[in-house]
Amino acid sequence: MTLLIPQLPANAAGSLLEQMAQARPIDLDPGADLSHPQAITQTTGGLPVAAEHLRELRESIVTAAREYGFPDSRPAGFLHFELEVAQSLARWKPLWDAEGLPSGEALRNDCWTFITIVLLPDVALWRWPIKGGDDETGSRSWKGRMVGGSRNAFQRIFRRVMCLDRGADHPDRWGLIRDLQEDDFSAILERPGLSSNRDTAVCLGEEYLAMKRRLSQLSASVRQEVYRQATKAIRAYGVVQPLDLMPTEGRTRLIHDAFRRYEDDLMQIPEPAKTTSDIPDAAVTGTERRSDARPARRSLLRRLLDGG
Repeated sequence: MTLLIPQLPANAAGSLLEQMAQARPIDLDPGADLSHPQAITQTTGGLPVAAEHLRELRESIVTAAREYGFPDSRPAGFLHFELEVAQSLARWKPLWDAEGLPSGEALRNDCWTFITIVLLPDVALWRWPIKGGDDETGSRSWKGRMVGGSRNAFQRIFRRVMCLDRGADHPDRWGLIRDLQEDDFSAILERPGLSSNRDTAVCLGEEYLAMKRRLSQLSASVRQEVYRQATKAIRAYGVVQPLDLMPTEGRTRLIHDAFRRYEDDLMQIPEPAKTTSDIPDAAVTGTERRSDARPARRSLLRRLLDGG
């Protein structure tokens, strides 16, 4: 049975955002009443989420936040806190169907507006406070953290769970969400052609972390360029052969080979014996390789490695 999560329409969110923008996190504790008179549920099959389910999610996330200073202080970084939020969202039954897939409710932006502004407004404001230059109603960017959408305070974390959960049977289930950085999440999740399938997204996340370790001596901008070029090649190949239909071994090899070819091209490491790969050269490079471009690349990256 689908559990229907309350939704807060945009026309009801506006006045609440104005109140939040002028408050402190400690002032926004909703207390025992986790409802709102303008919240609605879809008239589809299912039962409205019980109050105890809403309370369960709130208590889980508030407990995690208190470990990091909520509501009076903030940590230097929030990745560890957001890992705990991800685990709470993974456990909250209304977000998942009987087969462990995201429920239709979990994909509704207005549900995340309700979760953020009605259920967890104090935690949301603590995590994303009003900046000094914002006016008393908050900036457009801040409002984007409060209402449902790809930048929402909690919906963005849920997307990490959808795409980068290694699975309950994995010995380090949450390793990707723990080890990837904020920019890494953006690089992976903002490419729907690669992140819309969890198996592909997990494989891409694994290789991204492996690449960062292999090129740890180089700057983040160089690693980002390798990632950008490799994913262009992978997406180009996916037009011909859908990645989610490939066997796991073939998809893993495809993604690994794309990264290594670009790393070798940049680093000018002599290529080992060619491995069998389905990536055509045109897909990997986007153009024909030019031998006269290699010495300059070798010189630049060798200087980076040597600290010169």
